[in-house]
Amino acid sequence: MIEISGLSMAYPGQRGHQPVAALRDVDLRVEDGEFVSIVGPSGCGKSTLLHLVAGFERPIGGSVRVLGQEVTGPGSDRAVVFQQAALYPWQSVRDNIGFGLRIHGMHRAEYDRRVEHYLGIMGLTAFARHAPYHLSGGMRQRVAIARALITEPGIMLMDEPFGALDAQTRNEMQRFLLRLWRTLRPTVLFVTHDVEEAILLSDRVVILTARPGQLALDLKVPFQRPREWDLVLTPEFVEVKRRLLAVLQPQLESAERVEALIAELSPRSGKRRPE
Repeated sequence: MIEISGLSMAYPGQRGHQPVAALRDVDLRVEDGEFVSIVGPSGCGKSTLLHLVAGFERPIGGSVRVLGQEVTGPGSDRAVVFQQAALYPWQSVRDNIGFGLRIHGMHRAEYDRRVEHYLGIMGLTAFARHAPYHLSGGMRQRVAIARALITEPGIMLMDEPFGALDAQTRNEMQRFLLRLWRTLRPTVLFVTHDVEEAILLSDRVVILTARPGQLALDLKVPFQRPREWDLVLTPEFVEVKRRLLAVLQPQLESAERVEALIAELSPRSGKRRPE
């Protein structure tokens, strides 16, 4: 479904400094219906990778292909869910969910049928006419996910969608997402900082190195579905988590050293950057 080959990305440097390399030579394949999580230190290019697959940006090297076609811009075959729900506050829940269908000019009867269907499966029927600011954080994310799914994309790109939620709501949303995925089976590329979340949700967990992000590990999660939440207490789960952290921890430490060096050499420090 998604084929990433030799993908590299850099951003212009500030105030005449060298460009900042975000990704370097990343290769990754995601099969139809797979759920793949991407984990790595802050600034390693996780979100950049998602944006390149979404078509929001163009790489400086390599390619992204979806169903064999090179990605040159956004498309209806890919939907994005961000950490913040990013809903339209002047529109009701119902109108937010149906936004993509209106853009495509869907016939009214089919529009109403599909919006009602997604209100139902998201548990939002009673809140259809509410404004988003009347909802909890978890319910706003349900609206955002419904808005992404209603156009029936083949691919869901999720950038830490539960990162801003409290622990209990996050747990509820993880369960909800898995139920939804089992029913609809989109291909999911999911960015998270949480290793346990990645293991519980995913078929595979990919770890990126500290910036510039490169593939450090691509691990198949060995647990059958459906997964019970007490799985996290088992020795098998702890061993998988240990394997991931053994690769991730050095990358976190490396990222911290880089950030400390950047802070030390910043203009405010009075020290001169090396040429």
